[in-house]
Amino acid sequence: MQCFNKALLLIIFVVLGILGKTALAADPIERAIVACEYELTHFCSKVTPGEGRLMMCLGAHEDKISVGCAVAVYDAAVVIDALAGLIAAIGTSCEQEIVDHCATPASDTEFVVEAGQGQVVACLVAHEAKLGNACKAIIGELLSD
Repeated sequence: MQCFNKALLLIIFVVLGILGKTALAADPIERAIVACEYELTHFCSKVTPGEGRLMMCLGAHEDKISVGCAVAVYDAAVVIDALAGLIAAIGTSCEQEIVDHCATPASDTEFVVEAGQGQVVACLVAHEAKLGNACKAIIGELLSD
């Protein structure tokens, strides 16, 4: 169950559109959807998709989930875990660059950064020449995958 909960939390990251490189995650997630088609149809058909609700439904029926579905969800979680690590590294390594180049002032002391659908990464790539070395390195790692 602990592994499934980790997968659930990580998949929620993707669903919320936080990841900048969704193409890498989309393939394993699509495989999980296909592998869990029976479970999603029979146990979760009345659940409104989004915000991790389908994954929570699968978790509620974990005793009935096929091995193929469980393995596909685990495989997706492994990819998402790696991407989540990159997101954390971008936040740490590029914090000032995100504020300087990608944020909109909300007040004299607060900034708003529109995240999702790769907007932050695209912004950082567009300002690559102005990035610090640590930020350039992590963005380079993200783009090389």
